Amino acid sequence: MSEHRSSFLHIGDIVSLYAEGAVNGFISTLGLVDDRCVVQPDAGDLASPPKKFRDCLFKVCPMNRYSAQKQFWKAKQGKQGNSTQDELLKKLQHAAELEQKQNESENKKLLGDVVKYSNVIQLLHIKSNKYLTVNKRLPALLEKNAMRVSLDPAGNEGSWFYIQPFWKLRSEGDNVGVGDKVVLMPVNAGQPLHASNIELLDNPGCKEVNAVNCNTSWKVTLFMKFSDYREDVLKGGDVVRLFHAEQEKFLTCDDYKKQQYIFLRTTLRQSATSATSSKALWEVEVVHYDPCRGGAGQWNSLFRFKHLATGNYLAAEVNPEYRDENVDSKNMGEGDAVSSKKKPQAAEKVAYMLVSVPHGNDIASLFELDATTLQRADCLVPRNSYVRLRHLCTNTWVTSTNIPIDTKEERPVMLKIGTCPTKEDKEAFAIVSVPLSEVRDLDFANDANKVLESTVQKLQSGNIAQNERRFVTKLLEDLIFFVTEVPNNGQEVLTVVVTKPNRERQKLMREQNILAQIFGILKAPFIDKGEGPMLKLKELGDQRYAPFKYMLCLCYRILRHSQQDYRKNQEYIAKKFSIMQSQIGYEILAEDTITALLHNNRKLLEKHITANEIETFVNLLRKNREPRFLDYLSDLCVSNTTAIPVTQELICKFMLNPSNADILIQTKLIPHNDSLPENLNLLQDEVDEEEVWVYWIDIDKEPHGKSIRHLAQDAKQNNKVAEDILKYYRYQLNLFAKMCLDRQYLAINQVSSQLSVDLILRCMFDDSLPYNLRASFCRLMLHMHVDRDPQEAVVPVRYARLWTEIPTEITIQQYELFIDASRDDMKKKFAQTMDFVDDYLKDVVSQPFPFGNKEKNELTFEVVHLARNLVYFGFYSFSELLRLTRTLLAILDIILHPVSVMPKLSKCPEGGNNVIRTIHGVGEMMSQMVLSRGPILPISMPDSQPTLRQGKPVTHPDCEDVMVMDTKLKIIEILQFILSVRLDYRITYLLSIYKKEFGDNCIPDSSYSVSDSQFPSVSDPDINKIAAQAETMFAGSFHVEMGMQSNSSKTPEEKEQILSTRSKDDFFKEKSAVELDDEGGRTFLRVLVHLIMHDYPPLVSGALQLLFKHF
Repeated sequence: MSEHRSSFLHIGDIVSLYAEGAVNGFISTLGLVDDRCVVQPDAGDLASPPKKFRDCLFKVCPMNRYSAQKQFWKAKQGKQGNSTQDELLKKLQHAAELEQKQNESENKKLLGDVVKYSNVIQLLHIKSNKYLTVNKRLPALLEKNAMRVSLDPAGNEGSWFYIQPFWKLRSEGDNVGVGDKVVLMPVNAGQPLHASNIELLDNPGCKEVNAVNCNTSWKVTLFMKFSDYREDVLKGGDVVRLFHAEQEKFLTCDDYKKQQYIFLRTTLRQSATSATSSKALWEVEVVHYDPCRGGAGQWNSLFRFKHLATGNYLAAEVNPEYRDENVDSKNMGEGDAVSSKKKPQAAEKVAYMLVSVPHGNDIASLFELDATTLQRADCLVPRNSYVRLRHLCTNTWVTSTNIPIDTKEERPVMLKIGTCPTKEDKEAFAIVSVPLSEVRDLDFANDANKVLESTVQKLQSGNIAQNERRFVTKLLEDLIFFVTEVPNNGQEVLTVVVTKPNRERQKLMREQNILAQIFGILKAPFIDKGEGPMLKLKELGDQRYAPFKYMLCLCYRILRHSQQDYRKNQEYIAKKFSIMQSQIGYEILAEDTITALLHNNRKLLEKHITANEIETFVNLLRKNREPRFLDYLSDLCVSNTTAIPVTQELICKFMLNPSNADILIQTKLIPHNDSLPENLNLLQDEVDEEEVWVYWIDIDKEPHGKSIRHLAQDAKQNNKVAEDILKYYRYQLNLFAKMCLDRQYLAINQVSSQLSVDLILRCMFDDSLPYNLRASFCRLMLHMHVDRDPQEAVVPVRYARLWTEIPTEITIQQYELFIDASRDDMKKKFAQTMDFVDDYLKDVVSQPFPFGNKEKNELTFEVVHLARNLVYFGFYSFSELLRLTRTLLAILDIILHPVSVMPKLSKCPEGGNNVIRTIHGVGEMMSQMVLSRGPILPISMPDSQPTLRQGKPVTHPDCEDVMVMDTKLKIIEILQFILSVRLDYRITYLLSIYKKEFGDNCIPDSSYSVSDSQFPSVSDPDINKIAAQAETMFAGSFHVEMGMQSNSSKTPEEKEQILSTRSKDDFFKEKSAVELDDEGGRTFLRVLVHLIMHDYPPLVSGALQLLFKHF
């Protein structure tokens, strides 16, 4: 019965449709970049199917419903953008998605049902995953009286076909037999599917498929039964990788020195299985008596392996280096006995070498699979099996070698592979199944490469038609969406940005030669073959050539996206640097791509950026006066936040040259007498004596000058000229900061004469200036004035010190870690800068949400960065550091305390042991955060009322941008330093107690001789007293000292004497002085625990380090 049923067509069967009539051939496609359907008679017939048979395969599907999806598509096209329509659109989208799910469940129910004549079916193209569709509203491209037939991703009502008998021996209601001739009648169009006799102009040999009244019949040929189409078995049409288990390498086919080789590829990756090259993909073909048939593979089946990228088949041919030991032993004389003992080379053991052949009908391309475990011969081969490969016609087994093919390379990665007569257990391959999405990606890239290759040839010859140019432009747009993995929703293509690049797709762009073709398109129109080039770079500004200019912009955007965060592509693109360099300045995004390519890539920067490139950018700046060129120059100065001195020097040489002074904006401090109108002179006492002015020369050589405040006010009132000047000035300041980075004195010495500390400080303080401009001044202050000689980073903890340096008494006021006269002078110079930092940070604390203003966040980051450097250069004393700590913790704290809880803590009965209480508090906070995922409420005293910061998204730290995260990271660095300084203070404190107790008596005089005299006698120290004094530094509690004294051996009179020397207030003062906050360390811990919950690895790592250090 099952055999009888198998002769009928079922829902879920994979079939090919062969046209018979005036035109004979399989209905096929032109690849994934083209949705047209064609018949190609010369490609093959039923006896000899086309080589690209995957293009001809369709899955028989039941009729899907499209009413809800149709409504959604219509609403989406006519969307106006108001809120009512948005709500309706969401509902329609939900209904459309629901309908799609219902269709999927219906399809599963109907799988395996026999198809009857007059049933409605849909044909899903397997390779592209699109439905064969008739559009009755559009005429065919060539046969204008016919309707257009194409492939549609989702399908629509034009995808419904009645299946009707061609011969009268079948009638409606009969089962459709495999091999029957049928007529495919579109339900809505009413005109049958037709193979036209008209050839496509751009694809010779391909006939158009359309819908028109005709007598075309289609022979239904079965490729695979629905029951064989399973995910868990190896079947014809599957794409796999063959992974050699022992060698841990993939079987690969690639070109080397213009010749194709089959080899095992070595990878430098830690995990060999992650080296997923598209050149290691093989399509499985199960050999069947019917050449059009595939199906599931059994252990006794014959297999072919077709290389997906090239279309060539895996085969074996005789190895010329092979030596047969049996033959050699017979022919060997006695004189050769010694030489016979030599161990034969690996290449001599391999009888045949694996090669690629162009045709599948070659008997040398047949292989058998041998199971590594005991299996029945008629069992299906599981998808992820380990197998050994037996070459059929030579009866030899595939075996690996360690002989490199690419011997002349520095690191050979191509190892020869062949066959030998003996079967070895270790020569097993894992069949690694490949997802369909990856296969479709490769197909798309492969097809795109062919289209672009033909385009390059047409551009070189100078005869590209308008339609062809439009098609290529559309393909280039699709490639941008493809490589960025962004859905095409009709947005502007050139504005598409990618945050997480798809490495596999970027790799495809290189491996499938798309990048090579892109450079071909960039180069081809400008090649002169004697009659002049098709296009000149200078003509790109002409409106006539706007389409070509747009095409070149798309090419550069593809290059930019393809290299993002991918070293191999960056190296590949950098080889064509000369092409990109020659096209800088023609507004086709060449300079944008170069900057992105060199960004944070020191090796490429140092290799490719010379005086010529810098001069080109400076000339472009002179010509256009656009701030982006200043930004490009800034990018060239730095790699991964580290300055590149060579590039900095080159930029200084050109930018600070007196001949280029006219392209820079000059800054000066002008007395009010010179700048204020007469009627305002009376108010001079109320304003500053001097004001910052900027002077510039416009593109027409006209000089201008204006107060920076007035310029900012004009920009706020949307004055376009003022906005442009301020933006240009800001980018110039950023460039100066990058030029001065890492103490580049060539820039510092020249620029600092114009931009003094006083001038920059005025602009940093000025609230009327935009936040981003103040941030630029702040950045410049750091790199030009603060981070330079004589400042040096101080060592916060001294673990080794001389006995004579240790004081006998120490307080915070006496403790001065940084004793340096030159630094004191510098502190006076930067006293106002430190005041600005303190005032600004206190202002941030006073905000309900410190990071609520996105524009202000950039300034906050720069101020914190400046504070970090001032701290590390030792500008702050210990008491100032502790005060700064409280401010920084208040910025990070998610709870706002209106009342200090410090006095309340002292009233607690358990207030003495801060350490135990603090650890207990952390436990409670962690439990609360993890279990509730809610805000962290303080463990407070009954009468303290802390409140959450208004508007603070406590439970959603992911929403904060990278700028905020980096600001918090800088604060962590400052806190790390301050903890180290506190540790140094505590070490000094302990040593001072020790020295006070022991005195100088325990240190022997160097004049004494060991043999002549004894050491001076030292009274035994009071360990309990030392411990009690040391405890005050950590717990600082009166109760702790009392407890320690009660356990000591002292008399009550002695205890009373000790207590009289120090009051309770002294203990609390000392305790609170070295605390990081006013809650006994609770704020500090709460902040750290909150930072650990962020989704930003560097911040989490820093917070954890700080937490461990604190304990």
